[in-house]
Amino acid sequence: MKYCLLFFFYLCASLIYANDDVRRVRVPSEITLGDMKLKISDGARRNIQKDVDALIKSPKYMEIKADRARIYFPIIERVLKEEGIPTDFKFLALQESALISDAVSSANAVGFWQFKDFTGREVGLRIDRSVDERLNIVASTHGAAKYFKRHNFYFDNWVYTILAHMTGRGGAAKYVSKSNFGKKRMTLDAKTHWYVVRFLAHKIAYEGITGGKNSEGLSLVEYKKGKGKSLSAIAKDAKVDETELEKYNKWLKTNKVPGEKEYSVMLPIRGKAPKMKEGKSKPENKEREETDDDLISVKIYPSIDKDLNVSGTIYIKINGLPSILAKRGDGIIVLAKKANLTPERFAKYNDLKMTDIIREGDIYYTRPKRNKGKIYFYTVQPNETLWDVSQKFGIKLVKLAKLNRMATIDDIEPGRVLWLHKKRPTNMPIEYRELPKLPVDEAIPLKKIEVPVRVTPEIVEEVKVSEDSITPARQEMKETVETKDEVVEVISELDEPIKITNHLVMKGETLYAIAKKMGVSVENLVEWNDLYDNSIRVGQNLIIHGTLEENTQAPASETVNFHVVEPGDTMYGISKKYNISVENLLKFNQKDNFNLDVGERLRVR
Repeated sequence: MKYCLLFFFYLCASLIYANDDVRRVRVPSEITLGDMKLKISDGARRNIQKDVDALIKSPKYMEIKADRARIYFPIIERVLKEEGIPTDFKFLALQESALISDAVSSANAVGFWQFKDFTGREVGLRIDRSVDERLNIVASTHGAAKYFKRHNFYFDNWVYTILAHMTGRGGAAKYVSKSNFGKKRMTLDAKTHWYVVRFLAHKIAYEGITGGKNSEGLSLVEYKKGKGKSLSAIAKDAKVDETELEKYNKWLKTNKVPGEKEYSVMLPIRGKAPKMKEGKSKPENKEREETDDDLISVKIYPSIDKDLNVSGTIYIKINGLPSILAKRGDGIIVLAKKANLTPERFAKYNDLKMTDIIREGDIYYTRPKRNKGKIYFYTVQPNETLWDVSQKFGIKLVKLAKLNRMATIDDIEPGRVLWLHKKRPTNMPIEYRELPKLPVDEAIPLKKIEVPVRVTPEIVEEVKVSEDSITPARQEMKETVETKDEVVEVISELDEPIKITNHLVMKGETLYAIAKKMGVSVENLVEWNDLYDNSIRVGQNLIIHGTLEENTQAPASETVNFHVVEPGDTMYGISKKYNISVENLLKFNQKDNFNLDVGERLRVR
């Protein structure tokens, strides 16, 4: 009996010690994230500790997630290393989805890294009724890495990059400090955003328990020979259970892997991976063809490291076709001569009439365009025509129209989803998608306006300000009127007066066209004119801060170092706007192609 009691007390003490050991997962005062050293203040430690305690509260649930991480983390780590992203970012996937491949949030974000559909497409993921690469651990991690690099290129700060994954770069601007851009040491305080706090809690709680083997001895092996094969055939070839194979490849909506490129099929393996048939290997010196997940697969000839410049001729490949970049003053005859073609044949290749105007910065083909594109779908951007899309993807205009059951002269509305690879079925209605909007914080102001005052000439006449409410230097208000657009100087909190331009909306004008014409952002137009539904009407008077000359003048090099890509922007057009060579623009942004994403920030200085 005595020994039984001793054993009982020993067992209780062991359990108490074990529980106490779990509770003693403490937040350190310093932590490393990539190449950054983070000092954690007492306030930040308290906040992180609360999240750590919540995570370790249920050891059973924690072990389930850790066991899942032992399967997926080796793949995530490999991809992150290839992409140059700190491997600590693997804990962000654990935080976002608990590494459940088909996790869906209330905001309709999907997959391991919780991408919405338009964001997933922006980072090169295929998302349609056959394939959703947000559910593919390899493809989605490459997409996430691209997203991280895009944000870190701007912030040069891994903490802010993590925050931007949830808020977007524009949303993160509310919580970041420019003084920390590029810093390798940073202090986190009690005001640190909860999303960053939760990420650090996951890193601290799970860092020591996600190593080793999965409890079932399961590991995932990447299989790259599945092109055109069914999962049944792959399971037979790899000697794995077909049901389990389907479980780890939910990204594939049909039973057959598409044949237009190689996808990463994940093989669930227990023990040593079996040898599989290699199939025919491709010649090593064969040039890689453009793939489905390239929105525009572009290669520059000659190499950007050698002779590329705006004064010479720039040749590009799109959809596997050679094309030429039009410069100022080029016409059909000039370009045809450069391509060693007759003008008539050059015009035919590009669906042009001999009287059509060549647009500076556009791409023109020197070989016949294809009957279909390399990718399946494309969402029409503002101000694009069917011809614009046919040129963008190297598809014959007539063929593109037939694929979408329309005529070549039909107008297309922004947001319409065009079929580029196959013909839209008759029972499939036309689909429209909401276009991603440029965040207000993404706009680069040409002139800092802290407290703008919106007035019209009629209001100015009625404004009366008592002498006690303003300084003597601001007691006078000027009014000037010009032809066509009225310009009014008004008083603000700035030392200099702000000029207000009134623009009368004409028939056929859009908000985007007016913003581009006046050199301002659509978001500013909406804010200045209280356009809650973003709609305008003919005859409406719009308020614009600054004059046309001020807003469209070249930005000062010492204050504007970046350009935010808007719909319709081209690499060539941006290079001309900021008076830099295409070669330097590509090198500044570490790009080897002309592909641009709406909202992408390009370094121009």
